[in-house]
Amino acid sequence: MPALAGAGAARLLRWPPPRVALGLALVAVAAHVAWHGVAAPYGQAPLAGATLAAAGVAWMAWAWACLRVAGTPIRPTVAPRVLVDHGPFAFGRHPMYLGIAALLSGLSLALGVPLMALAAAAFLAIVALVHVPHEEAALKRAFGGWYSDYAAQVRRWI
Repeated sequence: MPALAGAGAARLLRWPPPRVALGLALVAVAAHVAWHGVAAPYGQAPLAGATLAAAGVAWMAWAWACLRVAGTPIRPTVAPRVLVDHGPFAFGRHPMYLGIAALLSGLSLALGVPLMALAAAAFLAIVALVHVPHEEAALKRAFGGWYSDYAAQVRRWI
């Protein structure tokens, strides 16, 4: 997927990914309420949704803990100090973004708000086109061949 370039990308980079996810989730819920009220006409799956949402939060917490223990910044706009390649980073290069998408998808199932699943897909598209290329370029600048080797061995998502 090619990166988004230009002024549009620069504006989107100012929005941290969690804020992007929250904005998309709020739009999804508002649109659902506008069309259906508080009803869930397509059904709900509270247990499955809560399980998926909890798994997403746990995945993000594990990634966060790995970054903290390594002493590298959590915020993707701050220069990395350490290349973290263990924990969930051994399975995919962007586990926190996957965790957010799983959280949104779980909320979609639990609440019966299908637009929340679209918000999760839109979130992944935005981070894939805007944030990920910026972050991966910063990692390559900071760690050179180490990052190139890591990226060659570990998938971007999973």
